[in-house]
Amino acid sequence: MRERLLDAAADEFTEHGFAAAKLQDIARRAGFTKGAVYSNFQSKQALFAELLSRRSLELAARVVDDVSDLGPGDAAGAGGSAIASWIVAEPRWPLLVTEFGIHAGRDPKLAESYRRERRLLREELANLISARAEPWGVADTLDAREVATSLLALISGLSVEHSVDPDEIDERTIGAAITELFAGAIARATEQD
Repeated sequence: MRERLLDAAADEFTEHGFAAAKLQDIARRAGFTKGAVYSNFQSKQALFAELLSRRSLELAARVVDDVSDLGPGDAAGAGGSAIASWIVAEPRWPLLVTEFGIHAGRDPKLAESYRRERRLLREELANLISARAEPWGVADTLDAREVATSLLALISGLSVEHSVDPDEIDERTIGAAITELFAGAIARATEQD
């Protein structure tokens, strides 16, 4: 039941946005009543927060799989390409995350959920980056938390820019920006070594 609700919520949120999505419509899409939603999630915010965490970690796992056997330079390019491909393939999802973040910035109740999930995501990304830093020989000098924070911010900004100007901010441009972030972080860490 929970998985069906999360799948239905993903569709409803990406079609209508966080603010306009209704729990009743999510329940209907999943083939349940609104009560089923509340028996699994405390609120629309809690439902979205869990969905946000799952989707973000799925992307992180895909990127790590793409770069797991590569050296630092190739990994930077492959990671940038994988994230750019996702942004272009699923343009509504990163916008939805940005929308939720904007609402959270204005609503203390939302802020708590958003902050908790983003901290977990940053921590997980930092752990994944740290795991790759070891074989690259920069584990002691690469600030994985800083790279994770910069990556999340860059993805948010590029997603918005792509949504309003996809011809100019295309997959190649997005991939180049993310690759530059990774390559720059690795280069700085190598210099400090």
